[in-house]
Amino acid sequence: MFDPDIAPSGTLLGLLQRGRGDGTLHALAAPRAEALAALHHCVLRDPRRDWQVENRSLYYARLCLDLDAGLDEIEQHLFHPDDLIDTAEERTGLALAVLGHLASYGREDALRLLRRYAATGGNWQWALDELALRDDDTGLRALAPAVLGRFPRTPEGDAELAAAVRGAYEPRPWRLWADDPRHGSRVRAAQEHGSFDRWQRQLRPSGPRPGWSVHDVLVWAQQEDDLRPGARRPEAAARCL
Repeated sequence: MFDPDIAPSGTLLGLLQRGRGDGTLHALAAPRAEALAALHHCVLRDPRRDWQVENRSLYYARLCLDLDAGLDEIEQHLFHPDDLIDTAEERTGLALAVLGHLASYGREDALRLLRRYAATGGNWQWALDELALRDDDTGLRALAPAVLGRFPRTPEGDAELAAAVRGAYEPRPWRLWADDPRHGSRVRAAQEHGSFDRWQRQLRPSGPRPGWSVHDVLVWAQQEDDLRPGARRPEAAARCL
């Protein structure tokens, strides 16, 4: 069935949207302006049906390097006023992941853009995870005031901070901040609170639990997907399996 969000497969844009290997060859052979326009269209409007199961960021990052692409379009996308309203990971996740790969290839402009977005952007957790893999200790320590400042010193703010620490994919920044005399006591308290919450949930699970057969686990995951498309129960199902 034709998907109106995806260009025809014979076009340069269609090839890049599908992640085709010959898409890179066509992009390098096309006029540079046309290739850059197609590349930016893909990075800023994620063409994947499910971003959680299909990796595409390295593909686009390498093409950015081959085309010597600037980052002005990505910067405008990340700091667009929509970022204050639309906080869904799908809007900025691919662009942030591309910046992460570019930073790992030595693009200092990508690293600076990630730092800036981690300090002020809506999807700051993703940017911080990218930086945790690529930035040095000095750069990560400098982000502590901006990130921790997102959480007011109230019981609600402390609970949100504990949830953020617990949910981080990359714990390195939080470990650095826990050892910082200026922020350590608060971060360590959040780490302990998160560990205690996890222990309590393990002792008294309150959510629905599937049977332990493969079929039961898959049915359980599918039921949630039918009710809430995009929910992350498949991750829990994978752990059960």
